[in-house]
Amino acid sequence: MSISSNKSLIILFSSLYFSIYAHAKTDCPSSSPAVVGQLNQVYYGNKNLRIFYTTSGENALIFQLDKNKNSIPDYIENIAIQANTIRQAWASLGYQDPLNAPRYKNSVKYIDIQIQKLNGLGLAYDEPHRHNNNPLKENACALVVLISNNIPNLTTDSSIVAHELFHLYTYGYTMFKQPWLTESLAAWSEGMIRKGKIGAYGERNLPENIENFDKLILKRTYKTSQLWSRLTTLIDTSNGQLDLPLILLQTKYTDGQLVFHDQYLKGTLFMRTFLENLGNRDRQISNLNNWQLYYWKESEQRSSHYDPQILETLLKTLEKSDKKNSEKKEFQSLLRKIIHNQNLN
Repeated sequence: MSISSNKSLIILFSSLYFSIYAHAKTDCPSSSPAVVGQLNQVYYGNKNLRIFYTTSGENALIFQLDKNKNSIPDYIENIAIQANTIRQAWASLGYQDPLNAPRYKNSVKYIDIQIQKLNGLGLAYDEPHRHNNNPLKENACALVVLISNNIPNLTTDSSIVAHELFHLYTYGYTMFKQPWLTESLAAWSEGMIRKGKIGAYGERNLPENIENFDKLILKRTYKTSQLWSRLTTLIDTSNGQLDLPLILLQTKYTDGQLVFHDQYLKGTLFMRTFLENLGNRDRQISNLNNWQLYYWKESEQRSSHYDPQILETLLKTLEKSDKKNSEKKEFQSLLRKIIHNQNLN
């Protein structure tokens, strides 16, 4: 989904985008949205990453500076740098790249980042797609990410590309797509390149009762990441230093700004394990309902009916962590109560 760099911008989705990217039960549905036909330039990143853009028309880059005179706008190069770097970082930490995920690897060839005019800053789609009205697209099946053509703080205070890419990681691991889950995981992941040891929205003490859990977790989206930040702070007994190659940590944008504002993020192992466990729960639910694993209805992917299964998976992941403290123990007790109550409804 999407996020605003100032954390207050609400992304508005037009009916046009819903019709263009309608979910269909084929490996790679096709369409010809007008905006794609306008993106007449492409820049290739690493590992089958493509960035499509234009320098003219309504979707033209707002910032077209080419300071290093290589005929590629710095804006495009910097988006590629953030994307390439973040994928290398997650790979180094043992995360499954979206293009290698069982859900996608047999049909999807590229990750396509489209730079265009947006109401918000970014958007990522879980269904692969084939655009057939732009020769540069090669009629290839791709995972599609939209990024705004107008992000003035791209190299100084924006982790939008990292955020949207982590949606693709999540979609590769699990079919669950509840907003409180997917948006909060992506917001947590921004801590990879933002300053500090936790995600983009900081942390707060874990909820102590059902009412607060509902208010602070299930009815939020991005700020639910405070849950992951708090849990990883409690569980991860290391100092959170990222075990990444030094050359990666020293990567810079074209203006000399470091991509990694520091070298820390708590809980990367725990969160990877949680995502893997969610994938296992997918398979159980698919088998129980006699569904094809990667063809859940959109309504099922987003349904709060599966909140108990997600929370039970979280509980089991927590129970297997070594760290013990009173706050974590009380939170686990609360989870058991919530799961029990929701299963009764």
